Amino acid sequence: MRRTSGRVVALLVTGMLALSACTGAPGDEPAGSGSAEDGVAAGGEAAAPVEETGSARTVTGSMAETTSDIPGDSGAGGTLTLTLRSVDVSEQTMTVRWATRWDSEDAEPDAAVSYYDMGLGTAASVIDATNLKVYRPFCTDGSWKAGGVDAVRCKASMLTSARDEVFTKFPNHGTVEGWASLPAPEGKPKSVDVIPIEGLAGFTQAEVTYLDGGS
Repeated sequence: MRRTSGRVVALLVTGMLALSACTGAPGDEPAGSGSAEDGVAAGGEAAAPVEETGSARTVTGSMAETTSDIPGDSGAGGTLTLTLRSVDVSEQTMTVRWATRWDSEDAEPDAAVSYYDMGLGTAASVIDATNLKVYRPFCTDGSWKAGGVDAVRCKASMLTSARDEVFTKFPNHGTVEGWASLPAPEGKPKSVDVIPIEGLAGFTQAEVTYLDGGS
């Protein structure tokens, strides 16, 4: 059974990446960052629930929500509920927050599954469909633009709540908070499309909150 609520969309990110600028301009990166050309920023792993990141807020509300069956070939079973909490922009940084809940009546109450078990990925994407730009998380090594090994290194060093797809676990009937830090979108769009987790449907026209007073 597949249940959905809110406005959701499955977006093809790969094709749009060739048309997009996935990083901020030189000098736009947060303090302590590496190369601005590669959109990198310093940061370590953070455990849920997420605390404040920069000047962004800690949010527990819900902008939109979708519940989907776990991909049939993953073997995990059950459903995954994805809640979009906020899309905040402060200076040159965009922070996306979401929550994930895995539910399976066939699994043991104390069971847990990983991104890998569910056939999902940890790299979030934010899409400005009007300007054909895709934004990916800051990273401390490698580059999204370069592709290949450089993109693998970038994904392994993302500024996000979870990078490891094997050891990051979702408890049965438990909610796990997530976040990612990305370059602020150019042109201050009022809304963007958000894919918090690779392999799941995303959210369309999510309102952007500019914490510094812009709109």
